[in-house]
Amino acid sequence: MRQCEFFLLPVTILMCIASSCNPPVSPITTTAETGSGWKAVYKHDEYGNPLEGSMDSLIAGIRNGYDLRVGWGWQRERGDSVLRLEHIAEPLFLTIIQEKDVSIVIDAHPLLTSYIDVGKQKFGEGGHIWQCVLTTKGEFNAQVHDRSTGELINDWPQRQRMTWFLDYPSQPKANRKPLFD
Repeated sequence: MRQCEFFLLPVTILMCIASSCNPPVSPITTTAETGSGWKAVYKHDEYGNPLEGSMDSLIAGIRNGYDLRVGWGWQRERGDSVLRLEHIAEPLFLTIIQEKDVSIVIDAHPLLTSYIDVGKQKFGEGGHIWQCVLTTKGEFNAQVHDRSTGELINDWPQRQRMTWFLDYPSQPKANRKPLFD
């Protein structure tokens, strides 16, 4: 073995040992992996079964104070055409439940004249208010209230596939402890 090779072998071994002692970096705090901006971090089916991403990343990002949005949609055949609709909402109120699930309430809004006809994207006359609660278990409980009296007109529990997005800053924060610690 040449002298240079003899010297490189121990250095290489020491570097391997030193790098193996470093704990893995959480993807939520690695700018190189996430970059800044809105990222889909968790997606589940209508029964809350994970499809993509990580619940741990979602909860860590919420605890770090990152902005959150939730998206859902549907596709249905009507006659000889296919209707497709997608929604994205920001929470008005958010809860982490038992450190393993998330629930949000989205802000109420007046019902639109139509949600599927682009020419009718306006608030209905008089009309009602729509608001809902969404959870990472796929639960989607929409309620419709009379705008003038507040009376409950329709309680509409359903199941939805959802995608949860976080807005990562350019300088990610270290993971924070739960609020009860």
